[in-house]
Order: sequence, then C-alpha cells, then structure tokens
Amino acid sequence: MNRGDLAHATLDDEVERIRLEARHRFGGFVLDHVNPGSYFLNHERRALDKRLFEQAGDLGLLRFSLPVDAGGDGRDKLAWGVVVEEIARLSRDPGFAVLLDITVEITELILSSGSPELIDAYVPDLLSGRRFGVQGAYENRDPYDYRSTARLEGEEWVLNGAKRFLAGARFADLFILFVRDEASNDMLAFAVEKDDPGVSAVHMDTMGLHTMGLGQVVLHDVRLPAWRLVWRADALSELNTYARIRRTMSACGVLGALDGVVDACVESLTSRRRGGRPVLDYTNVERTVGEMRMLLQSARAGIHRALDDTRSPGRDPHFDEFATVAKHQAAECALRVGRLVMGLQGGEAYMSAFPWERFMRDILGLVSGQGSQETLLIQLGQRAIVGLEGRKAREDAAERSVARCADAWWALHAVERRGAASGGFADAVGEMTTAAGLDGDIAPEQLDAVAGLLNQAHALLAAVRSGQAPDALPPGPEGLFEGRLAELADAVWALVACAVAHESGLLSRLVRPTTAKEAADDLSEDLTEGLLRILTDASLVHGDDTGRHTVEPGLERVLIGGPRAAAFAARLRRTVIAGARLRAGTRGLGRTMVPGCGGEAAVLADALVDGLLGRLEGLPWALDAPDARVGCAAADGGRTAAQLARHVPSVPVLALEPEQVVVPPVGRDGDRAQGQGFSDRIHVRAGERARFAADDRLALAWLPAGGHTPEGLRTAVADAVGALLPGGWLVAPCPLPPKRPQGAAAARLELAVVGGALPTGTAVEESLREAGLGQVRTAWEDAALGLRLVVGRRP
Repeated sequence: MNRGDLAHATLDDEVERIRLEARHRFGGFVLDHVNPGSYFLNHERRALDKRLFEQAGDLGLLRFSLPVDAGGDGRDKLAWGVVVEEIARLSRDPGFAVLLDITVEITELILSSGSPELIDAYVPDLLSGRRFGVQGAYENRDPYDYRSTARLEGEEWVLNGAKRFLAGARFADLFILFVRDEASNDMLAFAVEKDDPGVSAVHMDTMGLHTMGLGQVVLHDVRLPAWRLVWRADALSELNTYARIRRTMSACGVLGALDGVVDACVESLTSRRRGGRPVLDYTNVERTVGEMRMLLQSARAGIHRALDDTRSPGRDPHFDEFATVAKHQAAECALRVGRLVMGLQGGEAYMSAFPWERFMRDILGLVSGQGSQETLLIQLGQRAIVGLEGRKAREDAAERSVARCADAWWALHAVERRGAASGGFADAVGEMTTAAGLDGDIAPEQLDAVAGLLNQAHALLAAVRSGQAPDALPPGPEGLFEGRLAELADAVWALVACAVAHESGLLSRLVRPTTAKEAADDLSEDLTEGLLRILTDASLVHGDDTGRHTVEPGLERVLIGGPRAAAFAARLRRTVIAGARLRAGTRGLGRTMVPGCGGEAAVLADALVDGLLGRLEGLPWALDAPDARVGCAAADGGRTAAQLARHVPSVPVLALEPEQVVVPPVGRDGDRAQGQGFSDRIHVRAGERARFAADDRLALAWLPAGGHTPEGLRTAVADAVGALLPGGWLVAPCPLPPKRPQGAAAARLELAVVGGALPTGTAVEESLREAGLGQVRTAWEDAALGLRLVVGRRP
C-alpha cells in the first residue's frame, strides 16, 4: 500500500536527472581545471583566473539557462539552479559557482533591456566567457538616496560615485551599475566597462572569499554615450527582479558547498579512532552527523521548492517569498553545520591547511550577499503584513461590490415607490432616490420599465427559492434604460444573478475553476451560462481561455462555510425579502431580519469570543462567577441565544423573546447530528415578562440596537444594566452605515422596511453612558459587514 506509482515523476526525480547531466557535462571541468591550486589561490588571496570562464563558455556552461534566440540552450531556472548546486558541491572553491551565476544573470539583465546596441555589444562575449560581468547596486543606503549619481549633459551621461562589495570586480570587464538620476531622482542602470575613463576597480580585503575578486568600483566623471543606458526608468523594479532570482541561486551555491563539506567531514572521520573504537561508532558522533544531514536536507527542500516556483506563471515579478526563505534557511543551516563540523574536527577545524576553517569564512561571506539574514526576515515580515492587509482589502472589496449592487437594488425600489410611499417609508425613500441621483423627474415609460424589471427579478428569485428555477434567464435590463438608470439596472441584475447563484449553490461550486457544464448541477446549462455572463460582467466571477470560471478570490471567505458565510447569506436574503416588502408597502419582518440578529449573530458571537474576550477587562472572570449567566435580548427566535450558548459553552443563557420559542439546534457537528444543540442551557423568558431583572446575575448582556426606537433602546439598556453583575459587560451590536451616501441611504431604507430606525451618530454610546456604564466604546467593527459592537462595563 505504501509503494509509490513508479510512473509518477517527482521533483526529486527531475532534480536527480539534471544533477547527473551536470556531472557528466561539467564535472570533469570542475575537478580538472577549477580545483587544482585552489588552496594556494585562497591562501595567497589571489582571484580566480579569468580564463576559467572562457573554458566554461566553450563547454556551454554560460549558455545553459539563456534563451535560445539569444544563443543559449533555453533551460529553465530549476535546471540552472541544480547545475549551480552541483558545481558548488564538486568545487573546492565555493565562490566559483556563484561567480558563474553572476555573469549569467548579467547577461539576462542586458537581454531584458531590449536594446539591440547593448545586446550586440556584450551578449556574444558574455556567452563565450570572453567578458565577465557583475552587478553593482549595494551602497548600504535606500536606492533613492544613492550617492552614486548620473546627470545628462547633452548627449552623454556623466556618472559619479562608488559601489562596494562587488564579487568579481577585480577581473570583471563589464559592470551593470544602478545609480540615481540627479534630475528626476529615479533609479537608472548603465553598462560601464572597466576601461572607460574614470573607472577604477579597487581591491577589498575581506575575511573570506579571497578568490572571488571582491572589490569596489569608483566612478569619477565617467562619460557614457546614451546607448549604454540599460533602463530609462524604474530600474529599481529590474533590480528587484534580479535580486529575486539571485537569492535562489546564491542559496544553491551555499547548498552545494554545504553538501560537499558534510560528505568531506564524515569521510575524514572514517579512519579516526578513539578508545580503540572508530569515531563514527560513538552515539554522539552519529547524532551530530544526523543533525548535519537534517540541516542539509531541510535547506535542500526549501531551495528546490523555490527553484520549482520559478516555473509558476503567477509568480511575483519583484519579490519571491520562497527564494527569500530558502536563502535565509540555507545560510542558517550552513552556519550550524559549520559549528558542528568544527566540534567534530577539533583542533584541525581551526587550521587553515584543512577545508573546515575556509568553509566557515567563505560561508559567512555568502550569507551577507543578496541581503543579510536580518534584512531577509524584515522583508518577509513586511511581505506577510502587506499580504494579510491586501487579502483583507480584497475580501472586503469583494463584499462591498455585492453591497453596491444592493444599493442599486434599493435605488430602483425607491424609484418605483417614490409616489406611493407614506409614513415611515416616505423620508427613507426620498433620501434613497436623492443619494442615488434619481430625484429628478423620470418618464412614465421608464417607471414602467423599472417595475417590469423588478417584477422579473422577484419572480426569478421566488422560483429559485421554491426549487423551480427556469431553464434560462428572463430578459435583463439591456437596452431599457440610459444614463444613471442604466448603471443602476445593470447592478440590480448583477445582484439578482448573485442571489440566484448563491441560493442554488452555483457560487460555491465556482470556488475552484469550473466549466459552465460542470458548475450547472441542478440548474440548466443555459441558465448557468447566463448567470456566469452577468457575474463576469460585474467582476464577481472571472473566466479563462479554457472556458473555466472562478469566483472572485475575495468572495471565497463567504462561500466556504462558517460565521462569515452565514452573515453573507443572511444579508442577501434580507435584501431580497425586504425589497419585496417595500413594493407591497408593508413594514416589519421580525427581529430575525434586523442587522446584527438572526443569521448575522454567528459572526458577532465569534468576534466576541475570538477577538474581544481578552479586551473586555474582567469579563472572563465575571463569566466564571457562581450562577453567572449570559443575557440575550435579540428577540430573534432564539437564534442569537443559540449562537451565544455555542460560543460560551460553560455559561447558561437567558433569552428574552416576545413569545415562547423552540431554540434551533446550532451546536457542534456532533450535537447537530444527534438532533441536539445547546437548548438545554438556554432559558427563554417570553411574553410580557421578557425583560431583564435585577436578580438575573448577568456577566454579559447582549442587546442588539438595530430596530429600536431611541426611547425603547434607553429602556432596554437600563433593564440590562440593572441585571449586570459588578464588572459585567453590555455588548450592543449596531448597524454601521457605509460611508458612501448611497450605501448609508440604503441601510436606512432597509431598516425602515424591516421595522425600526437606524441609530444616529453616537446615540447607542450615549444610552450606555446615561445608564451608568463606563469604558463605553466601539470595541469591534467591520465595514464590509456593516456592523459594529458597542460595549460598556458596569463599575
């Protein structure tokens, strides 16, 4: 059962094939030409012989990963990374493989410029190894604060400044240098040759990497023709792209050196004996070797994953998280292995005649390249923070897109009812039409068209809810309206499509790419295609070239289940039903439809326990008090009480309801499967007695403010405060109107239909303070949900 599919090729299989190819094609070159004399080159602090790169060019090593149309072999970065790793493993000079990759990357930078003059002048020589190129960006300063600058004088650019820590600077022929434009402060990049007047390559004395020819390049009034400008603007993006792949390749060089030193260390111990026993037989030595192997393999896993990711079409062009992690992990593993090797080798580890001391010095040099360890962690942290914020913004934006369609829904309903609205509806309807830009005269035929469109919308929604979806969509608003009415009608039809797709389960099936036929399920294929077309036009669904459709990623969180999904479904259902009530001229849908109650209770209870429990001072202890209870005044048929009982499972819940109800079973999956919930811990106080009393001993009072009149809210708050234990908290879920005028008007109209008024300004906070509560504040809010939690504590 544990045997793998022999026909399935894994990433390891691919890597091993490339490694074998690299050994056969290039191994002999490394062993016969690179390794001989490497100890003395390092000891005498002499740079590598540049002729090695010409030999590498003759072998095709420098062409390996470059595009075919540029004279290369066209192999991908995974293959090139494995080649760099294998060369570093075979080489006794860990810097050689790094230098190979640097000149290859410089060739790619020149190719990416798209400049025929640059490509013709440099690429053939770089491919053959007749030239060696390096990149210079480092100044230990922000790019837009570089001291290295360029200014345009006539037809020439004049460069001044210096670049430090350039690998290969002492024997390079070509430098791609990043400087700041004095005029625009933009980042520019230039191709600078070592023989250009004013260019000096200065030796740098370093702890290790002596053969890499580390140095500085100094520029003094270097005049360059215009064609030497590699990028005319935004060179920083190109630098980031370069650094992204360089991190992975630098890690490959570290990995190869790490692999080689682990093997060499174990091999060197095979002949040693202590106390008459082979050293390798001692348990502590076996354990140390095992740790080195673990470190090697963890570094390898991260690097190969990063290499494989270079083939992903959706890869970020400027920052590679996998590459950054791989570089950091490889460096940390190498440093730890170095310390373990020094422990095993004893005094020899400190002697320069053996490879262990050099390994430690050179690895320290490679660690700092392409970003120090701290820099990598900072960038990963920044990336994580920005990523989370971006994901939250995308999710909120997706829900707001649906909300804006709901705004249009209310706008057309208000237009239809403008002449017939009376009483509590009239003001809200007038405000809605004004906010939507429809308070002018509308022709009778246009009003008839609005009514006809809404008739079709409600008939379609009713048919789908009853399980009798039509075979195709009825005609939509296309061609019926012009101007603002046309915009709103299109948004209304998108809301209808969204509601139908959600009710039928189509939206949930689009979480992964799916064709119309696959997504249809119980719907007809014609109806499904019509819905997909509307949702795509509204940017709620995206299609690809293969005919597959996927829901907007930001909507995923409201389609995969959980409290957020329940709240989204409740809002959609409330919008549709309340719209029908407005057309009928009737008010009051019950507390289950009030914002913050019914289906939205789960997300609020989850926010209370998961995010606020530790921020409401003393609440956990108050809930632990003997006989303490949670009081719920939602009056929504027990739905909120059941959610509170679910999220606070150790405390009884007192539910105030206008009449006796059966609490719905919404317990954990096991409870639901047995037909049970938390109803055994919920006590319902119904009818005229449905008020909190002083002896209720509430640690937490839950009082949704939506739908209450100002007087009713003050009375309810006073009752709740009287029932609170000292140190107990009152939590008041409140509607949070959108900042956009049309959305705020829609929220007020919806609440007017449901049966209540929208609390204005700080009315809820004032009610809590008047009742004697302290620490009154908005403790949580969610603009996409349109809800907030106002809290206050009884002293």
